[in-house]
Amino acid sequence: MSLQPNEVLIIVLVALIVLGPQRLPGAIRGIGRAFRQVRDFSTTVRQEMDATISPPKVEPASPPARPASEGPAAGADEGIESEPAQPGDEKPASDGVTSDGAA
Repeated sequence: MSLQPNEVLIIVLVALIVLGPQRLPGAIRGIGRAFRQVRDFSTTVRQEMDATISPPKVEPASPPARPASEGPAAGADEGIESEPAQPGDEKPASDGVTSDGAA
């Protein structure tokens, strides 16, 4: 439904006669608010229908990336100290006591 300019002019003149010049601006604002609410409601309904009919595509999650310094065996021996090559090469413990119990 489209209104021609002369039809809009007739509607405004009739509204001016019926409502008067003091109440006409408030009535036009109220009509504008009502049209805006209807438009917002129809937009919301349309978006919800679109989301229901065609849900968004979710792409599969990619595996976490490994840092370049880590290899497949890196971290396998993490936290395990290797045995000393010779019996005299033992490292002292943090409290100054060797693994054989001597201070």
